[in-house]
Amino acid sequence: MSGDGLVGRDADVEGIEKAFLRTRLVTLTGPPGAGKTALARVVAAKRGAHVVDADAGPSALAEIGLMAGDGFLVVDGCDRVLELLVPYIGVMLQRRPGLAILATCRQSLALPGERVVALRELEPEHRVELLARLGVTAPPEMMRRVDGLPLTLVLLAAALKRGETDGPLLDLLWDPEHDGPFRHAAMRTAIGWSHEQCTPEERLVWARTSVFADGFDLEAAQAVCGDDDVTPAVAALVDKSLVVRSETRGVVRFHLPATVREFGAEWLGRAGEREATEDRHFRHYRTLARQAEAEWQGGQLRWYRRMRLERGNLIKALDSRLTDPHGADDAQDLAGTLWFLWACCGLQREGADQLARVRAAGGSPGPERDKALWTAAWLHAALGDPDAAEEALYSCTNQGPARLTQVSAWVAAQRGAYPEALRLIRDAREGHRRDADLFPGFLPSYTVIVTTLLRMGDLTGAVTVLREGRDLCVATGEIWTRSHLDHLLAQAELLRGDPPAALTSARGALTVARQFGDTAALAAGVELVGVLTRNSALMAAADQAWAGMDGLRSPVLAEIRDRRPAITPEPGLGFDDAVALALDDSWGGEAW
Repeated sequence: MSGDGLVGRDADVEGIEKAFLRTRLVTLTGPPGAGKTALARVVAAKRGAHVVDADAGPSALAEIGLMAGDGFLVVDGCDRVLELLVPYIGVMLQRRPGLAILATCRQSLALPGERVVALRELEPEHRVELLARLGVTAPPEMMRRVDGLPLTLVLLAAALKRGETDGPLLDLLWDPEHDGPFRHAAMRTAIGWSHEQCTPEERLVWARTSVFADGFDLEAAQAVCGDDDVTPAVAALVDKSLVVRSETRGVVRFHLPATVREFGAEWLGRAGEREATEDRHFRHYRTLARQAEAEWQGGQLRWYRRMRLERGNLIKALDSRLTDPHGADDAQDLAGTLWFLWACCGLQREGADQLARVRAAGGSPGPERDKALWTAAWLHAALGDPDAAEEALYSCTNQGPARLTQVSAWVAAQRGAYPEALRLIRDAREGHRRDADLFPGFLPSYTVIVTTLLRMGDLTGAVTVLREGRDLCVATGEIWTRSHLDHLLAQAELLRGDPPAALTSARGALTVARQFGDTAALAAGVELVGVLTRNSALMAAADQAWAGMDGLRSPVLAEIRDRRPAITPEPGLGFDDAVALALDDSWGGEAW
């Protein structure tokens, strides 16, 4: 908490002060409930400034005229008299060169020289801190439902004190004893006023964008929200602080705070458009998934970054089909198409769970069902559950015999039937060549062969296959499989008595695993580097990361770890820091 009594707003106060070094007009914007009034009054108190409440309407203009001398003035709540107030403030600033004004408004005043400071939602740690200050602790499921707007959290605290936690979100967020303006006594009221100020087109786009989870881009908004160009409406909603724009690495995305989204969802239901909008949402993300699948081989990192951003929308699209009595076929189609996301991007457990839901929903026999079953079998094998993998395989009718045989080989290796595993993987590779199935067919088969050879103790054979596989990955631009082969090469080099070479290979694999956000591959890399450098902090961080995903841990890696001398654990290193340390060769982490 900052010294002024606000939580998580120190950077915003600093931003306001810096803005006044360059201008005489600063507008504090943000969504309904962002805490604009509270923050403006803190700034006013620090400067000993007068606060004009623009809610007073025309009389506020007279008050501004009386108070606007050479000094600092706060004008709060400009939204309600915007058309009257904006030109008046402009005139006052022109006539009185010593005057500086801090205005609060849900949108920019669009006056010359204006600087805008936009309030965002509080960070997760500040949300917990604010609720603690209010004397409550919210259940985790409730914290996932709400946003980080201060008013949301204040009204949530009131609901928790009343013992209310169930029901529609906006029905919970009210407090008749709220100490402040009437519009802040209920989140529905605070948002409703903004809704009244929107045009019909903006209201429609607001309602339709409520179907998105975890944000959206303009391409998705256009596909889901209508035939006409929605860019002006989205831009207007951003200007009115109802949609939040963000940009990372040149990727522009938008999202609605949870309470704003809930309000829009209510209007979508009232308009009778929910089903049609959710159908467009599903079709857009199924098309996107098919495009990513088709282009995965040549653009893995690009598609990884994009599809991880869309993870929430993909799950939402699945949910919409799974709750539709006639949507099971669509659900199994999408879930199977997303094999690359589940298997290659660190979402093996989530993918297996989603495919189990899809399977329970039924669906028609056919290629889509077989593809979903094959994907489930692959994931169960990766998770170290050969029984579940085999059960899914038996349910397939025809999803490419070579792909099914490859998973069968993996299952055989997990059960210790190594000669059988090698026979099956040889048959699978012949089928991959015949089908021209480079990925996810032929290239990943190298990991099955090498893992089997390592379990058999054939280090020379494993290294030979690894080098062949890595060369083919380099020639085809395949980086995901190469990272796994690099990790297996590190294991083989260590077992052959070459720790320095093993360390180089392990760090190469870890570098790519970090790019894909693959938690299991990251844990394996950190553990292996920890073993190679005798760094107990890295090994302790890996142990903690493995919790809950033991099946993904390679038996060979476990044996390597068990063969090393015991080292006293040194907990306390965060996993991200552990990954960075494992990749940093400047700290003296030489292989022993």
